[in-house]
Amino acid sequence: MRKDALRNRQRVLEAADAMFREHGVEVSVGEIADAAGVGRGTLFRNFKSKDALIAAVLAERLGEVLDYGRQLLVDDPDDAEVTFTFVTGLVERQEENRALLQTVTDDLIMAVPELQGAHAALLELLGAFLARGKRVGAIRPEATATDLMMLIKGLCMYTAIDQQPLPAETILRHLDLVRAAMTMPEYSRPLRGAPVPLPV
Repeated sequence: MRKDALRNRQRVLEAADAMFREHGVEVSVGEIADAAGVGRGTLFRNFKSKDALIAAVLAERLGEVLDYGRQLLVDDPDDAEVTFTFVTGLVERQEENRALLQTVTDDLIMAVPELQGAHAALLELLGAFLARGKRVGAIRPEATATDLMMLIKGLCMYTAIDQQPLPAETILRHLDLVRAAMTMPEYSRPLRGAPVPLPV
């Protein structure tokens, strides 16, 4: 691909990312092309559909998550807590990209090889975090990466009610609930934060 074509592709990705964060994934491809300073034809030469563009931005965000997690494995010496340091960082990134990450479905992952690879790599990474916790007796020996992935997906799904972000105290509580589900009893601690507010 020529340098100018690569630059245009990157401009579209950056514009789409910013527009999805600010306006949600309902933003039109025309608005994205305008924000990138390119024509619709250029956009569609790089991404055959809006879904393909969404998938490309998702792949970049998931790549950042993987980079963060791999570096954390190297830098964080706390075997007992490193899993939950990662989960907290993952949820913080989800808050920054809520509209985009809520488009992730099993069907989308299976349809895009790059997303399949990222999903498999994330499961492998979670397994590495859990292995460190098991080594020091902090993580339940029967806990799996799939167990943790399902808990994370549930947590991310419910970080908003009626499109309004949950209070930070509520998110903190549910991070602690994930921790309680995965750890051995001797590593338990009181839940922090506040429960989900009941509907009025």
